[in-house]
Amino acid sequence: MGLAGQTFKHVAIYSIFTVVGKLAGFLMMPFYAHIFQTEGYGIIAMIDTSLGLLTVLFSGGFSTAILRIYHEQDADRKGLVLSTGIQMVWFLGVLIIVLPLIFSIPLSGIVLGNPGYYPLFCLSLITFVIDVAGQSASTHLIIGQRSLLFSSIGILRMFIGLFLNIWLIIILQVGLIGVFISSLATAAICSAAFHLAAFRDHGLRFDKKIAADLLKFQLPLIPGDIISFMGRQAERVMVRINIGLAGVGVLEMAYMFPPLLNLFITIPFTRAWRTKSIEIAEQVDAPRIIGQMFTRFLFLLVFAGLVIGVTIQSIIELATPRDFWPAVRIAYIEILTVILSACVTYLNFGIIYRKQTKIISFIKTTLTPLKIGLAFLMISAWGLSGAAYSALVIEGVTL
Repeated sequence: MGLAGQTFKHVAIYSIFTVVGKLAGFLMMPFYAHIFQTEGYGIIAMIDTSLGLLTVLFSGGFSTAILRIYHEQDADRKGLVLSTGIQMVWFLGVLIIVLPLIFSIPLSGIVLGNPGYYPLFCLSLITFVIDVAGQSASTHLIIGQRSLLFSSIGILRMFIGLFLNIWLIIILQVGLIGVFISSLATAAICSAAFHLAAFRDHGLRFDKKIAADLLKFQLPLIPGDIISFMGRQAERVMVRINIGLAGVGVLEMAYMFPPLLNLFITIPFTRAWRTKSIEIAEQVDAPRIIGQMFTRFLFLLVFAGLVIGVTIQSIIELATPRDFWPAVRIAYIEILTVILSACVTYLNFGIIYRKQTKIISFIKTTLTPLKIGLAFLMISAWGLSGAAYSALVIEGVTL
Protein backbone atom coordinates (compact mmCIF):
# COMPACT_ATOMS: atom_id res chain seq x y z
CA MET A 1 0.00 0.00 0.00
CA GLY A 2 1.38 3.43 -1.01
CA LEU A 3 1.78 6.47 1.21
CA ALA A 4 -1.61 7.92 0.23
CA GLY A 5 -3.31 4.57 0.83
CA GLN A 6 -1.70 4.14 4.25
CA THR A 7 -2.59 7.70 5.22
CA PHE A 8 -6.24 7.42 4.25
CA LYS A 9 -6.50 4.03 5.93
CA HIS A 10 -5.55 5.67 9.22
CA VAL A 11 -7.76 8.69 8.42
CA ALA A 12 -10.69 6.32 7.91
CA ILE A 13 -10.05 4.56 11.23
CA TYR A 14 -9.70 7.84 13.11
CA SER A 15 -12.77 9.28 11.39
CA ILE A 16 -15.07 6.27 11.88
CA PHE A 17 -14.18 5.95 15.53
CA THR A 18 -14.49 9.71 15.98
CA VAL A 19 -18.04 9.55 14.60
CA VAL A 20 -18.92 6.80 17.04
CA GLY A 21 -17.03 8.49 19.86
CA LYS A 22 -18.97 11.72 19.44
CA LEU A 23 -22.34 9.98 19.40
CA ALA A 24 -22.75 10.62 23.13
CA GLY A 25 -22.85 14.36 22.60
CA PHE A 26 -25.33 14.15 19.76
CA LEU A 27 -27.55 11.60 21.46
CA MET A 28 -27.67 13.87 24.49
CA MET A 29 -28.23 17.07 22.48
CA PRO A 30 -32.07 16.92 22.43
CA PHE A 31 -32.09 16.24 26.19
CA TYR A 32 -29.68 19.12 26.85
CA ALA A 33 -31.74 21.46 24.67
CA HIS A 34 -35.04 20.64 26.42
CA ILE A 35 -33.66 20.35 29.97
CA PHE A 36 -31.24 23.29 30.01
CA GLN A 37 -32.89 25.50 27.34
CA THR A 38 -30.97 28.27 25.58
CA GLU A 39 -29.68 29.82 28.83
CA GLY A 40 -28.14 26.55 30.00
CA TYR A 41 -26.46 26.13 26.64
CA GLY A 42 -25.18 29.68 27.01
CA ILE A 43 -23.61 28.87 30.40
CA ILE A 44 -21.77 25.86 28.96
CA ALA A 45 -20.60 27.99 26.02
CA MET A 46 -19.28 30.79 28.25
CA ILE A 47 -17.32 28.34 30.42
CA ASP A 48 -15.87 26.72 27.29
CA THR A 49 -14.96 30.19 26.06
CA SER A 50 -13.23 31.02 29.35
CA LEU A 51 -11.13 27.85 29.29
CA GLY A 52 -10.72 27.51 25.55
CA LEU A 53 -7.57 29.60 25.41
CA LEU A 54 -5.80 27.24 27.78
CA THR A 55 -6.82 24.29 25.64
CA VAL A 56 -5.57 25.98 22.47
CA LEU A 57 -2.22 26.83 24.02
CA PHE A 58 -1.51 23.44 25.56
CA SER A 59 -3.10 20.75 23.44
CA GLY A 60 -2.50 21.89 19.85
CA GLY A 61 0.83 23.64 20.34
CA PHE A 62 2.54 21.08 22.53
CA SER A 63 1.30 18.12 20.50
CA THR A 64 2.71 19.72 17.34
CA ALA A 65 5.96 20.56 19.14
CA ILE A 66 6.33 16.97 20.34
CA LEU A 67 5.77 15.65 16.80
CA ARG A 68 8.24 18.08 15.25
CA ILE A 69 11.05 17.63 17.80
CA TYR A 70 10.53 13.84 17.96
CA HIS A 71 11.39 13.35 14.29
CA GLU A 72 14.68 15.26 14.47
CA GLN A 73 16.10 13.22 17.37
CA ASP A 74 18.30 10.13 17.16
CA ALA A 75 16.53 6.85 17.78
CA ASP A 76 17.78 6.52 21.36
CA ARG A 77 16.44 9.99 22.28
CA LYS A 78 13.02 9.90 20.64
CA GLY A 79 11.35 8.45 23.73
CA LEU A 80 12.76 11.34 25.79
CA VAL A 81 10.73 13.80 23.71
CA LEU A 82 7.46 12.12 24.65
CA SER A 83 8.14 11.68 28.36
CA THR A 84 9.61 15.19 28.68
CA GLY A 85 6.71 16.76 26.81
CA ILE A 86 4.09 15.01 28.95
CA GLN A 87 5.76 16.10 32.19
CA MET A 88 6.02 19.69 30.95
CA VAL A 89 2.31 19.80 30.14
CA TRP A 90 1.44 18.49 33.61
CA PHE A 91 3.70 20.99 35.36
CA LEU A 92 2.59 24.02 33.34
CA GLY A 93 -1.06 22.97 33.37
CA VAL A 94 -1.24 22.62 37.15
CA LEU A 95 0.67 25.87 37.57
CA ILE A 96 -1.65 27.84 35.34
CA ILE A 97 -4.94 26.77 36.97
CA VAL A 98 -3.97 27.63 40.57
CA LEU A 99 -5.08 31.27 40.42
CA PRO A 100 -8.34 30.59 38.50
CA LEU A 101 -9.24 27.96 41.11
CA ILE A 102 -8.59 30.40 43.94
CA PHE A 103 -10.65 33.14 42.28
CA SER A 104 -13.33 30.88 40.77
CA ILE A 105 -16.17 32.62 42.66
CA PRO A 106 -15.51 36.16 41.36
CA LEU A 107 -14.67 34.76 37.92
CA SER A 108 -18.05 33.03 37.82
CA GLY A 109 -19.72 36.31 38.71
CA ILE A 110 -17.87 38.18 35.94
CA VAL A 111 -18.29 35.62 33.15
CA LEU A 112 -21.75 34.22 33.98
CA GLY A 113 -23.24 36.94 36.12
CA ASN A 114 -23.75 34.48 38.99
CA PRO A 115 -21.00 33.53 41.50
CA GLY A 116 -22.97 30.39 42.38
CA TYR A 117 -21.71 28.65 39.24
CA TYR A 118 -18.12 28.52 40.57
CA PRO A 119 -18.17 24.68 41.07
CA LEU A 120 -18.61 24.35 37.30
CA PHE A 121 -15.49 26.46 36.76
CA CYS A 122 -13.47 24.38 39.21
CA LEU A 123 -14.49 21.08 37.61
CA SER A 124 -13.69 22.46 34.16
CA LEU A 125 -10.22 23.63 35.19
CA ILE A 126 -9.29 20.23 36.65
CA THR A 127 -10.71 18.47 33.59
CA PHE A 128 -8.65 20.76 31.36
CA VAL A 129 -5.31 19.73 32.90
CA ILE A 130 -6.14 16.03 32.80
CA ASP A 131 -7.40 16.24 29.23
CA VAL A 132 -4.48 18.15 27.69
CA ALA A 133 -1.97 15.90 29.47
CA GLY A 134 -3.79 12.92 27.99
CA GLN A 135 -3.65 14.49 24.51
CA SER A 136 0.10 14.96 24.85
CA ALA A 137 0.48 11.33 25.94
CA SER A 138 -1.67 10.22 22.99
CA THR A 139 0.97 11.64 20.61
CA HIS A 140 2.87 8.39 21.27
CA LEU A 141 0.12 6.43 19.50
CA ILE A 142 -0.18 8.96 16.67
CA ILE A 143 3.54 8.81 15.89
CA GLY A 144 3.40 5.03 15.92
CA GLN A 145 0.35 5.08 13.60
CA ARG A 146 -1.55 2.98 16.15
CA SER A 147 -4.84 4.43 15.03
CA LEU A 148 -6.93 1.44 16.15
CA LEU A 149 -5.78 1.61 19.78
CA PHE A 150 -6.09 5.41 19.82
CA SER A 151 -9.63 5.22 18.47
CA SER A 152 -10.64 2.40 20.79
CA ILE A 153 -9.83 4.59 23.79
CA GLY A 154 -12.10 7.23 22.25
CA ILE A 155 -14.91 4.70 21.99
CA LEU A 156 -14.44 3.81 25.65
CA ARG A 157 -14.75 7.49 26.47
CA MET A 158 -18.00 7.70 24.52
CA PHE A 159 -19.67 4.81 26.35
CA ILE A 160 -18.59 6.04 29.78
CA GLY A 161 -19.67 9.58 28.97
CA LEU A 162 -23.05 8.47 27.65
CA PHE A 163 -23.70 6.33 30.73
CA LEU A 164 -22.72 9.11 33.15
CA ASN A 165 -24.75 11.75 31.32
CA ILE A 166 -27.89 9.62 31.34
CA TRP A 167 -27.40 8.64 34.97
CA LEU A 168 -26.55 12.09 36.31
CA ILE A 169 -28.69 14.37 34.16
CA ILE A 170 -31.77 12.33 33.25
CA ILE A 171 -32.10 9.85 36.13
CA LEU A 172 -30.61 11.74 39.09
CA GLN A 173 -31.47 15.17 37.61
CA VAL A 174 -28.45 16.88 39.18
CA GLY A 175 -28.57 19.69 36.60
CA LEU A 176 -25.74 21.37 34.71
CA ILE A 177 -23.07 20.10 37.09
CA GLY A 178 -23.72 16.58 35.78
CA VAL A 179 -22.26 17.58 32.39
CA PHE A 180 -19.01 18.69 34.05
CA ILE A 181 -18.74 15.68 36.39
CA SER A 182 -19.15 13.39 33.40
CA SER A 183 -16.45 15.27 31.47
CA LEU A 184 -14.03 15.02 34.38
CA ALA A 185 -14.55 11.27 34.83
CA THR A 186 -14.19 10.42 31.13
CA ALA A 187 -11.11 12.63 30.75
CA ALA A 188 -9.45 10.94 33.74
CA ILE A 189 -10.05 7.42 32.43
CA CYS A 190 -8.87 8.11 28.87
CA SER A 191 -5.88 10.15 30.01
CA ALA A 192 -4.80 7.28 32.26
CA ALA A 193 -4.96 4.89 29.29
CA PHE A 194 -2.83 7.18 27.08
CA HIS A 195 -0.27 7.71 29.87
CA LEU A 196 -0.02 3.97 30.51
CA ALA A 197 0.76 3.29 26.84
CA ALA A 198 3.35 6.10 26.62
CA PHE A 199 5.21 5.40 29.86
CA ARG A 200 5.20 1.64 29.29
CA ASP A 201 7.14 2.11 26.05
CA HIS A 202 9.32 5.09 26.94
CA GLY A 203 9.48 5.32 30.72
CA LEU A 204 9.31 8.43 32.88
CA ARG A 205 12.40 10.45 31.95
CA PHE A 206 13.16 14.15 31.61
CA ASP A 207 15.72 15.90 29.42
CA LYS A 208 16.50 19.60 29.90
CA LYS A 209 17.73 20.17 26.33
CA ILE A 210 14.59 18.62 24.82
CA ALA A 211 12.46 20.67 27.21
CA ALA A 212 14.23 23.80 25.98
CA ASP A 213 13.65 22.77 22.34
CA LEU A 214 9.95 22.20 22.99
CA LEU A 215 9.61 25.60 24.65
CA LYS A 216 11.59 27.27 21.87
CA PHE A 217 9.11 25.85 19.36
CA GLN A 218 6.03 26.61 21.47
CA LEU A 219 6.70 30.05 22.94
CA PRO A 220 6.55 32.05 19.66
CA LEU A 221 3.05 30.64 19.09
CA ILE A 222 1.67 31.90 22.40
CA PRO A 223 1.16 35.63 21.63
CA GLY A 224 -0.63 34.87 18.37
CA ASP A 225 -2.74 32.13 19.93
CA ILE A 226 -3.79 34.38 22.80
CA ILE A 227 -4.75 37.29 20.57
CA SER A 228 -6.39 35.07 17.96
CA PHE A 229 -8.44 33.29 20.61
CA MET A 230 -9.55 36.62 22.05
CA GLY A 231 -10.68 37.70 18.61
CA ARG A 232 -12.63 34.51 17.94
CA GLN A 233 -14.29 34.48 21.35
CA ALA A 234 -14.97 38.22 21.47
CA GLU A 235 -18.07 37.58 19.40
CA ARG A 236 -19.55 35.41 22.17
CA VAL A 237 -18.90 38.13 24.73
CA MET A 238 -20.47 40.75 22.44
CA VAL A 239 -23.50 38.51 21.88
CA ARG A 240 -23.89 37.99 25.65
CA ILE A 241 -23.74 41.74 26.27
CA ASN A 242 -25.99 42.78 23.36
CA ILE A 243 -28.41 39.84 23.19
CA GLY A 244 -27.97 37.79 26.40
CA LEU A 245 -27.12 34.23 27.41
CA ALA A 246 -30.00 32.92 25.28
CA GLY A 247 -28.31 34.42 22.22
CA VAL A 248 -25.03 32.73 23.17
CA GLY A 249 -26.96 29.45 23.42
CA VAL A 250 -28.31 29.84 19.86
CA LEU A 251 -24.83 30.75 18.61
CA GLU A 252 -23.39 27.69 20.35
CA MET A 253 -25.99 25.45 18.68
CA ALA A 254 -25.03 26.94 15.30
CA TYR A 255 -21.36 26.28 16.00
CA MET A 256 -22.02 22.70 17.08
CA PHE A 257 -22.45 21.18 13.61
CA PRO A 258 -19.88 22.80 11.25
CA PRO A 259 -16.95 21.69 13.49
CA LEU A 260 -17.98 18.13 12.59
CA LEU A 261 -15.79 18.78 9.55
CA ASN A 262 -12.86 19.09 11.94
CA LEU A 263 -13.86 16.02 13.93
CA PHE A 264 -14.45 13.76 10.95
CA ILE A 265 -11.97 15.13 8.37
CA THR A 266 -9.41 17.67 9.59
CA ILE A 267 -8.41 16.16 12.95
CA PRO A 268 -8.23 12.53 11.72
CA PHE A 269 -6.36 13.65 8.62
CA THR A 270 -3.89 15.75 10.63
CA ARG A 271 -3.26 12.87 13.06
CA ALA A 272 -2.45 10.50 10.22
CA TRP A 273 -0.66 12.90 7.87
CA ARG A 274 1.29 15.39 10.02
CA THR A 275 3.81 12.85 11.30
CA LYS A 276 4.22 11.33 7.79
CA SER A 277 4.67 14.74 6.15
CA ILE A 278 7.51 15.55 8.57
CA GLU A 279 9.15 12.20 7.79
CA ILE A 280 9.14 12.76 4.00
CA ALA A 281 9.76 16.53 4.00
CA GLU A 282 13.39 16.28 2.83
CA GLN A 283 12.64 13.92 -0.06
CA VAL A 284 13.04 15.33 -3.57
CA ASP A 285 9.41 14.71 -4.51
CA ALA A 286 7.97 15.87 -1.16
CA PRO A 287 6.42 19.12 -2.55
CA ARG A 288 4.53 17.17 -5.22
CA ILE A 289 3.28 14.58 -2.71
CA ILE A 290 2.23 17.23 -0.18
CA GLY A 291 0.45 19.21 -2.90
CA GLN A 292 -1.44 16.17 -4.16
CA MET A 293 -2.46 15.30 -0.62
CA PHE A 294 -3.88 18.79 -0.14
CA THR A 295 -6.05 18.32 -3.23
CA ARG A 296 -7.53 15.13 -1.76
CA PHE A 297 -7.95 16.78 1.62
CA LEU A 298 -9.81 19.76 0.14
CA PHE A 299 -12.11 17.50 -1.87
CA LEU A 300 -13.10 15.61 1.29
CA LEU A 301 -13.75 18.88 3.13
CA VAL A 302 -15.98 20.33 0.42
CA PHE A 303 -17.93 17.09 -0.02
CA ALA A 304 -18.52 16.70 3.72
CA GLY A 305 -19.42 20.39 4.00
CA LEU A 306 -22.14 19.93 1.37
CA VAL A 307 -23.53 16.91 3.23
CA ILE A 308 -23.75 18.86 6.48
CA GLY A 309 -25.23 21.87 4.68
CA VAL A 310 -28.16 19.98 3.17
CA THR A 311 -29.06 18.12 6.39
CA ILE A 312 -28.48 20.63 9.19
CA GLN A 313 -31.87 22.36 9.06
CA SER A 314 -33.79 19.10 9.41
CA ILE A 315 -31.59 17.93 12.28
CA ILE A 316 -31.91 21.14 14.29
CA GLU A 317 -35.66 21.42 13.74
CA LEU A 318 -36.23 17.79 14.71
CA ALA A 319 -33.92 17.73 17.73
CA THR A 320 -34.35 21.12 19.40
CA PRO A 321 -37.07 23.56 20.55
CA ARG A 322 -38.07 26.39 18.21
CA ASP A 323 -35.88 28.91 20.07
CA PHE A 324 -32.80 27.20 18.59
CA TRP A 325 -33.96 27.24 14.96
CA PRO A 326 -32.34 30.58 14.01
CA ALA A 327 -29.04 28.71 14.42
CA VAL A 328 -29.48 27.15 10.95
CA ARG A 329 -28.62 30.25 8.89
CA ILE A 330 -25.58 30.93 11.10
CA ALA A 331 -24.38 27.35 10.65
CA TYR A 332 -24.34 27.70 6.84
CA ILE A 333 -21.83 30.55 7.13
CA GLU A 334 -19.76 28.69 9.71
CA ILE A 335 -19.37 25.67 7.38
CA LEU A 336 -17.43 27.85 4.93
CA THR A 337 -15.35 29.29 7.78
CA VAL A 338 -14.39 25.84 9.03
CA ILE A 339 -13.32 24.73 5.53
CA LEU A 340 -11.08 27.79 5.16
CA SER A 341 -9.65 27.23 8.64
CA ALA A 342 -8.83 23.61 7.80
CA CYS A 343 -6.96 24.77 4.70
CA VAL A 344 -4.98 27.21 6.85
CA THR A 345 -4.06 24.33 9.18
CA TYR A 346 -2.74 22.27 6.26
CA LEU A 347 -0.83 25.14 4.65
CA ASN A 348 0.89 26.00 7.94
CA PHE A 349 3.04 22.89 7.45
CA GLY A 350 6.01 24.62 5.84
CA ILE A 351 6.20 27.18 8.64
CA ILE A 352 5.96 24.47 11.30
CA TYR A 353 8.54 22.25 9.64
CA ARG A 354 11.05 25.11 9.43
CA LYS A 355 10.19 25.94 13.06
CA GLN A 356 9.41 29.55 12.11
CA THR A 357 6.37 29.64 14.38
CA LYS A 358 6.73 33.37 15.02
CA ILE A 359 5.32 33.93 11.50
CA ILE A 360 2.05 32.28 12.53
CA SER A 361 1.89 34.52 15.60
CA PHE A 362 2.57 37.59 13.46
CA ILE A 363 -0.31 36.79 11.10
CA LYS A 364 -2.75 36.18 13.97
CA THR A 365 -1.63 39.25 15.91
CA THR A 366 -2.02 41.47 12.86
CA LEU A 367 -5.50 40.26 11.91
CA THR A 368 -7.15 39.91 15.33
CA PRO A 369 -7.75 43.63 16.02
CA LEU A 370 -9.43 43.81 12.60
CA LYS A 371 -11.52 40.76 13.57
CA ILE A 372 -12.75 42.33 16.82
CA GLY A 373 -13.67 45.60 15.13
CA LEU A 374 -15.41 43.78 12.29
CA ALA A 375 -17.33 41.57 14.73
CA PHE A 376 -18.54 44.62 16.67
CA LEU A 377 -19.81 46.32 13.52
CA MET A 378 -21.42 43.21 12.05
CA ILE A 379 -23.08 42.04 15.27
CA SER A 380 -24.48 45.54 15.75
CA ALA A 381 -25.83 45.50 12.20
CA TRP A 382 -26.95 41.87 11.73
CA GLY A 383 -27.12 40.32 15.19
CA LEU A 384 -26.04 36.70 15.53
CA SER A 385 -25.34 36.33 11.80
CA GLY A 386 -22.85 39.18 12.02
CA ALA A 387 -20.65 37.12 14.36
CA ALA A 388 -20.42 34.35 11.77
CA TYR A 389 -19.78 36.72 8.84
CA SER A 390 -16.90 38.46 10.63
CA ALA A 391 -15.21 35.11 11.32
CA LEU A 392 -15.62 34.08 7.65
CA VAL A 393 -14.03 37.28 6.34
CA ILE A 394 -10.99 37.05 8.63
CA GLU A 395 -10.44 33.33 7.91
CA GLY A 396 -10.45 34.09 4.21
CA VAL A 397 -7.83 36.82 4.66
CA THR A 398 -5.72 34.46 6.81
CA LEU A 399 -5.80 31.79 4.12
